[in-house]
Amino acid sequence: PCISPRATTEVEEFAGVATMPQPPDIESDDYYRVLGVDKSASDQDIAKAYKKLALKYHPDKNPDNKEKAEENFKTITEAYEVLHDADKRRTYDQFGKQGVQGGGGGPGGAGVSFQQADEIFKAFFGGNDPFSMFFGGDDDAFGGMGGGGMPGGTRVVFGGMPGGSGGGAHGNIFNMMGGMGGMGGMPGMPGMGKGQGRGRGRGSNQPPAYAMPTGTTVVVRDLSKAQEHNGKVGKIIGWDSTKSRYEVELDSETTLSLRPTNLTQNCSVHLVGIESQPDLNGQAGTIFNYQAAQGRYMVRLKQKTSGGRDTVGLQPANVILDTGTRVVTTGLTNEQFNGQMAQIVDIDREVARYTVQCQNGKSIKIKYDNVLC
Repeated sequence: PCISPRATTEVEEFAGVATMPQPPDIESDDYYRVLGVDKSASDQDIAKAYKKLALKYHPDKNPDNKEKAEENFKTITEAYEVLHDADKRRTYDQFGKQGVQGGGGGPGGAGVSFQQADEIFKAFFGGNDPFSMFFGGDDDAFGGMGGGGMPGGTRVVFGGMPGGSGGGAHGNIFNMMGGMGGMGGMPGMPGMGKGQGRGRGRGSNQPPAYAMPTGTTVVVRDLSKAQEHNGKVGKIIGWDSTKSRYEVELDSETTLSLRPTNLTQNCSVHLVGIESQPDLNGQAGTIFNYQAAQGRYMVRLKQKTSGGRDTVGLQPANVILDTGTRVVTTGLTNEQFNGQMAQIVDIDREVARYTVQCQNGKSIKIKYDNVLC
């Protein structure tokens, strides 16, 4: 019988059936050969290949030959950046590198700078350092998971770019949580009852005015116990008032109970105050992740820069969120207002301040960089 590329991938993972994929060839001028995938490769195959090669060739992993590693890393990332995007991939398949780079490009990652490659690499892992993101902290990501909703059988899922046309999310590489259905009553894992529904935990209701409304698209970030979920895209489906956590549906089988600080909204912004690249000021974009270590949003621009870039990393002070956006306050000298969930109710662009209505009922005026969406 005929087996689809997607089905073949799953057979390989579960039954060990080998299909002898071509080995990666970083010196090749062909993006598919660079990543070692064929032209029928799925988005998941491409993401898996990129993850493996980017970790292997990242300059931080090759201190003895950093210059060569940097060139290899740029080449790998350039190939991934084109092939994971459905529109770019379609253009590349039809016209080659000239179609996606306007005649530029070529081996050695000429179409991607190291800074751009590193930003893509970090975004892939949900803003975390993949070389040090192992365990510790208190996420309790699965506390209050609603319903069974996760039938038995390990499930392997791969992902693409958050907000990108490739579908899925960076960092969604190995989701091995699929077989956890029917675990009701286990200590420390409340709400994981039997049944196939996606029932909500006790105390769950519609989010209050200061919280993100149901249906809001979010990206999971900075989980230390369940890092396989970092970078995944989901939707708010409820609010657990007893725990002050959102219920986030990642797919038809997985619902997590997460703190507001472990989520970033995919929200619209306008860029301001960027002195190093003034041509970006006034542009519109969409936040698709937040890198806590660098304190910056990852923003996908609505219009590409003159250099062909459509993704930038920006500090909160350099983006203006829309009125109505739900935020969490941070960095205020008055500690009683830090960590407050709030809603932006007004924007004063002349003094670069938001007026936010906080969950404690008070209204305050704060700088752009004193909130995170």
